[in-house]
Order: sequence, then structure tokens, then C-alpha cells
Amino acid sequence: MGSQKDVMTTFAERDIRQQFSEFDGWNVAPINGVQSSVALFRASRNRSYHEEVSFIAVSFDQIPENECITALDALPSSRGSRVKKFLLTPQATDISLIPPHVQVLLMKAFAFADGDLVWLTKKKKNARQYFYMPAAPAPEPVTTPATPTS
Repeated sequence: MGSQKDVMTTFAERDIRQQFSEFDGWNVAPINGVQSSVALFRASRNRSYHEEVSFIAVSFDQIPENECITALDALPSSRGSRVKKFLLTPQATDISLIPPHVQVLLMKAFAFADGDLVWLTKKKKNARQYFYMPAAPAPEPVTTPATPTS
């Protein structure tokens, strides 16, 4: 019997494998041997004479810790490859502190609702469903042109 963390990491790995499909040539593997408590994955594929590499960190925190970004930035990039960095996190996570060089991927199985991490389930008899509604962008101010006075 596995721990709760193992099950959550399994769902995270499933999301990673959907984003970086084997059908599209991606090879996904966990990164072992890194002195970090962050779950890290490496996805790579060969495309037109170069290698594409994506490093993915997984965070289950409502506000991702700086350790996730530090772990991503500490990973070496190989010469001649295009490297991208991603953070996989539950829906409705506060991503305002994530630097622009790290792209955010949202999990399909987990979200934050009322400050709690919840498992997004399919319709079941006694299950509560949560729907993620992204924040609407602020409306742009409307300016009216000045009318000339005579």
C-alpha cells in the first residue's frame, strides 16, 4: 500500500505524460539523485537536428515555494539543445510569484477550493465537484474623445 504522496505523484506524472506525449516523440523520466524534495521530471525528444528538453517541477502548494524554481534553475542544460522549464501545479494556484522563464501547467486531477487541496472527481453520488474559474482580466478603461467646443 502506497502513501498519499505516491498517489498524488502518480496523478502528476499522468498529467505530464499527457502534455508530453510519447506519440509526439517525448521520453519522460523522473530525475533522481537531485538533492531536493521537489519532484522533478525530464522530457526530451529529437527534432530537426536538435534536442528539445523540458524540465518539469511538481508543486502541490497553493503558493509554490521558491525551492521549486531554484531546483529547476539548478538543472544543467546540455549543449545544442533547446531547454524549457515548467511548473506543474493544481488549478487555482497563486502563480503571481513565478518568474516568466517558467511556464505553468495546470493539473487536471487537483485544484484548490476554499484554501484546501481537493481532488477533482467525476460525477459520483456523494462527491462534491469543484470547477476552476480563472480570474477575469480587469476591464480596460474606456476613454471618450474630447469634443471640440465652438
